Amino acid sequence: MKCVLEGNGVKAFGKAIHALSRIGEDLWLDPMVKGLALRSVNVAHSAYSCFLFSPLFFQHYSLGSASEQGNETIKCKLVMKSVLPLFRCLTSIERSVERCQISLSASSDQVIIQFFCRHGITKTHNLRFQESEALQAVFASHLCPNVVKAPARLLGDMVMHFPASQEEITLSMTPLRVSLRNYYEGGNGELALHCDLAQAQDNTVLHHV
Repeated sequence: MKCVLEGNGVKAFGKAIHALSRIGEDLWLDPMVKGLALRSVNVAHSAYSCFLFSPLFFQHYSLGSASEQGNETIKCKLVMKSVLPLFRCLTSIERSVERCQISLSASSDQVIIQFFCRHGITKTHNLRFQESEALQAVFASHLCPNVVKAPARLLGDMVMHFPASQEEITLSMTPLRVSLRNYYEGGNGELALHCDLAQAQDNTVLHHV
């Protein structure tokens, strides 16, 4: 598998890895015909997240030889701590990195991540991976009738009011309202944020209880 991302795409890709690092300690790379999936799950297997990047997201996306495609390509698992530092400084990446190439070699059991920077500088990282079955959440979709969809900016504006060190936020829903709530045992009280679905952009209320 080989894919190439340009500057802005590298930043978006890095943000996905940062988000997954809050879920689990391992990162699954799953190259497929419909795109490259990044997945993670927590230790208790109670939280799972997946980002699927379409082939159109990349400047170049290839699964490799016909024989590899016939075997559905290889699935690999990386230690999150080995990948996260490469995309840690997103602001500097946007300024200096012109493109990024990610290659997955089954013969060497390595994921090769190359950053092509200004002035002809190339940074190459060789990460050894563990071959693994593809990570996929198994659940009964007919038992999950509720779906929440919202603009990313709205969700970001809601979450930003909570401390960055917050480990847990409770999400609750009614037909007309979505609520996010936290609680501190140390006596700092509770922060509750409510968003009315009918006027989500203009009717967000923040208050302490």
